[in-house]
Amino acid sequence: MRPGSLAILGIAAYSVFLVATMPARWAAERGLAKPALLALHDIEGTIWHGNAQAAIGGTAGSFAIDRVEWRFLPSRLLQGRAAYDASMKGAGFEARGEIGRTFAGWSVRDLNGRSQAAMATAILPWLGPWRPEGAVAVAAPSLDITGREVRGELRIDWTDAATSLSEVRPLGAYRAEVKADGPAARIVLTTLSGPLRVTGQGQLDFPSRLALTGEARAEGPSAPALQPLLDLMGPRKADGSRAIDWHTR
Repeated sequence: MRPGSLAILGIAAYSVFLVATMPARWAAERGLAKPALLALHDIEGTIWHGNAQAAIGGTAGSFAIDRVEWRFLPSRLLQGRAAYDASMKGAGFEARGEIGRTFAGWSVRDLNGRSQAAMATAILPWLGPWRPEGAVAVAAPSLDITGREVRGELRIDWTDAATSLSEVRPLGAYRAEVKADGPAARIVLTTLSGPLRVTGQGQLDFPSRLALTGEARAEGPSAPALQPLLDLMGPRKADGSRAIDWHTR
């Protein structure tokens, strides 16, 4: 083999070695490995496989993630995406899914997560006065994010739901189905079980402006104890239910 060919082969091999062992810290410091709301620290490993601690920021503050792990998925390059199998774990929080980057923006596939309901107030501050309790499960088969536009479907289940504004525990279990198609998403809210029955539909303008209408009513032996909470939810209708008409800025 000619000396020139050997030199080219050597440079190519060395370049592959550099990329394969590129520290994840180097990439994170240059904004190559994180969405805008995710701040990484205590980073270990490479951009292909590593772990870190993190903080996720919201409009009302941030919460810490004890461990973030990622593993590069080279097969996704054939789909035009640079993607990672990623997982996050923290106090009262865990999530796993595939996070990818395209020329247009970010993509999320097969997302599944669980958290304590109280953590939602860091992202949706208007929930703060209600001080929600219980467990929240999130599932999304496919989400595509470009700037402030989101496309895809998301399901949110709130079980063992409670609030410090009522002594009735639990209030029930509820589901919100979110269908996003651009700068806004349509929301359908249903009750799965429990004495506090809530239904509604509305629109979420990203990142956090919500308009929701519907109704709430109480059933069963807990109905009398739920009347103060119902009074906070909306005005009484002729049939005894409360009209929900919530708008956030």
